Amino acid sequence: MSSNNRSNLEAVIKGIQTNKILEVFDKYYHDEIVMYENGDSTNRIGKAANRKAEESFVNNATIHEAKLLKTIIDGNNTAYEMYMDFTYGEHRIKKSQWAFQQWSNGLIIKEEFVEIKTPSTPEPSTNIKSNLESIIKGIQDNKILEVFDKFYHQDVIMYEKGDSTNRVGKAANRKSEESFVNNATIHEAKLLKLLVDGNNTAYEMYMDFTYGEHRIKKNQWAVQQWSNDLVIKEEFY
Repeated sequence: MSSNNRSNLEAVIKGIQTNKILEVFDKYYHDEIVMYENGDSTNRIGKAANRKAEESFVNNATIHEAKLLKTIIDGNNTAYEMYMDFTYGEHRIKKSQWAFQQWSNGLIIKEEFVEIKTPSTPEPSTNIKSNLESIIKGIQDNKILEVFDKFYHQDVIMYEKGDSTNRVGKAANRKSEESFVNNATIHEAKLLKLLVDGNNTAYEMYMDFTYGEHRIKKNQWAVQQWSNDLVIKEEFY
């Protein structure tokens, strides 16, 4: 099934690039598809509702460029990062975004789009999966600082929904991690999905924690880029 998911995802991407969005939507999307735009699924539940949204985009948009930057394929979970340059109505829009897919019987049953600010270039690396698993275990075992010190690059840049303010370099990011550790009590950190493909990885996690006096429960995606076995870029959504 994973090989079919790869070829089907490649067909979906090619459909975007060749202005055949509706054709690949009809062929590769599940009848019960739910789609999210930056966490919002309003009017995006079911194939009929989502086709209307796709038709609206196709009828109003002219795509100038759709450049694939990264793909991550791991079983029934896939993701790709794409740079888009298009005109919608009278507005020229240039942006990069991640799209995360969950597959069922060779069809996309869930898709999440998250806009980001800057694309990046990967470098060679190894042992990534075990290091990522160690990071996740560190979060679950309340050893966030220990895994940060061990598995993050000196030049790491971290983004919170596209914002890297005060998150450039290991020293600045450690201060941020220390602030979280000193003020948060984690009740649960449940891994929902894990994607590993070369130097690019991602995981989705359900977090239940108290920060200060506030109880917070949320799902969050974290996307990593690796260099020499260390995380050099991480984005949270």
